[in-house]
Amino acid sequence: MDEIRCDEPSYLIWKWHPAGIAPGKGTRENAIRWGSSLRVRDGEVAVFVYSQYNGTQQEYIEGPCDRILDTENLPVLASLVGLAYGGGTPFQAEVYFINLAQILQVKFGVPFFDVYDPRFTDFGVPVAVRGTVSFSISDYRAFVKLHRLGTFHLEDFQRQIRDAVSRYVKDIVANAPAAHNIPVIQMESKIAPINDEIEYNLGQRLKEDFGVTVSGVDIGAIEIDKASEGYRQLMKVTRDMTAARTQAA
Repeated sequence: MDEIRCDEPSYLIWKWHPAGIAPGKGTRENAIRWGSSLRVRDGEVAVFVYSQYNGTQQEYIEGPCDRILDTENLPVLASLVGLAYGGGTPFQAEVYFINLAQILQVKFGVPFFDVYDPRFTDFGVPVAVRGTVSFSISDYRAFVKLHRLGTFHLEDFQRQIRDAVSRYVKDIVANAPAAHNIPVIQMESKIAPINDEIEYNLGQRLKEDFGVTVSGVDIGAIEIDKASEGYRQLMKVTRDMTAARTQAA
């Protein structure tokens, strides 16, 4: 009998295959023997993916769980075995383990882009942003609906997260001067409120788009290119206005 369990030290999504069967060996890697044991640790969920007449279906087993597979504790087995083998064994199903306790961190960097002061829209000041976003899977049903587990690769997933985070961060930072009523040249001193806004918005966006829960965003730096022409012009205009107000007073 097979023992269906995950012993990977660190993973987000891991596909189980029978002992002695290499991954990618067609239907043999999805053949589960009748009476096999299933062990799902606390903080994990096992997803059985199988084909039915009405399309692909999923069955979720949350940990902690340690049982022998039969029709009493996994009723879908009765139809699986009956449909595929006429009551025989083995039955076909892909089994994926999802780590709900794994917290992933993705570093991101948004290269210099122009940000405009709401008072002086003629001067674009180059700004770059660096930081880290931490996330995990909490609603695994929503995650499975959004992703194809059979073709899931962590590196590709992290890249997609990084690209999305960079896009959302750029949008928020570009609108920060108007939203917070601050000059562009003071953005470096307002990292905390900008960070809070980014964390809130990313939490909503990444949950909807990727099915993950953001546990934290850490903006390491909002860097202003003080050697740029836009920055020098903006500083000159600001100094001139300050001098004019002082003279008028």
